[in-house]
Amino acid sequence: MEVEEEERRSPHDHVDRCVPESFFDRVTQGLRDDHEHERDRRLQMADTALKHRAEFAFDQLENERSLTSLRDELRVARGIVDRSRDEIDALQTLVDAHHREHKALCEMLERKGVLHRKKQRTDGTA
Repeated sequence: MEVEEEERRSPHDHVDRCVPESFFDRVTQGLRDDHEHERDRRLQMADTALKHRAEFAFDQLENERSLTSLRDELRVARGIVDRSRDEIDALQTLVDAHHREHKALCEMLERKGVLHRKKQRTDGTA
């Protein structure tokens, strides 16, 4: 009968009888503490990720607004440059017309003998 009773016992029964119950309590409590610590750490990391995600989204929105503003400024600046080029072309045309008119008037005055041009020297001195 003792043999049958020995066979029915599991190998852990012997260990259970040798290890004090407080050891299992300490190990269990240690595992619970580790689990709680890891859970707290995971929640803290999730909060940090959420915070950084919100900051990133805000910064990205701010960058998009700045980019839009810079594009608007660039468009305005290009418009100013285009208008300035048109003004320069118009002024250059006006200068050319005045130069032709001045030249024609000088030639007319020379023919009438009113204006005497200086003859250019060939030796390069004034």
